[in-house]
Amino acid sequence: MQAAQDRLAQDRLAQDRLAQDRLDEAELKSFLAALPFVREYGISVVSYTPGAVTIELPFAERFSGPPTQFPASMVGTAGDVAAVSSCLSLLPRGWALATIDFTIKMTGAARGEKLKARGRVLQAGQTNSVGAADVYIVAAGEEDLCGTVLATTRNFKIAK
Repeated sequence: MQAAQDRLAQDRLAQDRLAQDRLDEAELKSFLAALPFVREYGISVVSYTPGAVTIELPFAERFSGPPTQFPASMVGTAGDVAAVSSCLSLLPRGWALATIDFTIKMTGAARGEKLKARGRVLQAGQTNSVGAADVYIVAAGEEDLCGTVLATTRNFKIAK
């Protein structure tokens, strides 16, 4: 019994160390803000917990496909950013990642004021990670699923 309690205490200590070594919300937001396309599209993080990130992307006519509608490429971008940011939230400080593959499946029209993408980690690895995101169109305060994204990342230590 004592051995099991000791292992549990050691596991908690290891998890605490890992949590302290990860990017916090401000650092994750700063990382994303450094990406030119994130700034250009007006993407913002609206919620963050390790392993789950939600972003919003406002509608802009200049990026629309069909008039007044987000094209699949923008729905995919929103989902990719949310899924990949979720994976980034579990990497240690001093690490970064890049999308090596993603797929978007459209489930409805994307006509509204903004996209909201809720990302989550499916598998966190040292070399590669896999994340997913459900993407919702927000119109008149209502959210409707318009797409889902599956993304794979290549994780790497940042050279100093």
